[in-house]
Amino acid sequence: MAKKYEVNASTIRVGRVMSWMARRGIGRTEILTTTGRRSGEPRRVPVSPIRVDGVEYIVSPYGTVGWVQNVRADPEATLRHGSTERPVRLEAVGGTTGAKAVAAYHAREGYARGYMDVPDDPTLEDFADRLDRFPVFEVTDRV
Repeated sequence: MAKKYEVNASTIRVGRVMSWMARRGIGRTEILTTTGRRSGEPRRVPVSPIRVDGVEYIVSPYGTVGWVQNVRADPEATLRHGSTERPVRLEAVGGTTGAKAVAAYHAREGYARGYMDVPDDPTLEDFADRLDRFPVFEVTDRV
């Protein structure tokens, strides 16, 4: 059974470390800035974009968390890695495309794997069957 994601001292600490690294351009984590769906204020969260077949995606292994709801309300966002910030648009994807992105994310991100409710040694079909639990967004650059 997968662990339930909850905001606590440990997840806050991990988020701060990942954000610190992303702001300095260390590793593959980036800072996603969305617009708060209720407040209208900028909201920042560390994410780990992944490329599958040359296309960039952001996966939410923790389900429909705050940033996912913000993106659904306003898909215009920014991604920052080090001093490079780029405006992006995030579009929800599903089906085989979404399942492939989640499978690739699961294979790469050991920390998040424990929160993802899939069998040991999951197949693409396992991810497709649970895609409603892992929102996936395709990242396109805004000009």
